[in-house]
Amino acid sequence: MTEASRSPGSTENNISSGYVVPQEPDEPDFPEQHSRPYRFFINVERAATSTLLVGTLGLIILQVVSRYVFSTPFSWTEELARFALIWFTFVSAGFVMARRIHIAVDLLASKLGRTGGIVLDTFALVVVAAVSGLMAFAGARFAAGADRLLAPATSLPMSVVYSAAVVGFGLIFLHALLHIYLNIRHPEVVPNAMENLEREAV
Repeated sequence: MTEASRSPGSTENNISSGYVVPQEPDEPDFPEQHSRPYRFFINVERAATSTLLVGTLGLIILQVVSRYVFSTPFSWTEELARFALIWFTFVSAGFVMARRIHIAVDLLASKLGRTGGIVLDTFALVVVAAVSGLMAFAGARFAAGADRLLAPATSLPMSVVYSAAVVGFGLIFLHALLHIYLNIRHPEVVPNAMENLEREAV
């Protein structure tokens, strides 16, 4: 990758579309730069993951303090922290999918050239969309069947916990469909959307 391909606005095929190449994984990419509702949706995902992570940390600290400082541990903090971590994992998976920064092995794609790489990426996205859609559907049925089961410490319906998988796989499914569309309609931005991992590795 040349220095010219790293500078915003100088990457080939992006000037005409008004696309500014993100220099960091956290910067908005092509669909976010062209759709305010989608960018708002991504920000909601990011805020949710941050809140869940901070909440999990807070619950763990509360559990430690109550157990080792006051010697009266709460019975619900450990369980609630575990549930928050589950939700964090699945929601953050959707956010990572939106930014296309999931861990990937691109050895084959790098040797196929640009067109071959886009075709391979599109095929991979189709597989991801199919699997995540199936998992979201199966997870929804499983969560619906567990609505009468209650967690022992918090008495929360276990369907609330199992719904995390439905939300996570549903987000992955939606983001995968969007990326398939972008691969077909805007193939010029596909390599740039996948450069985030390379920048992190440099």
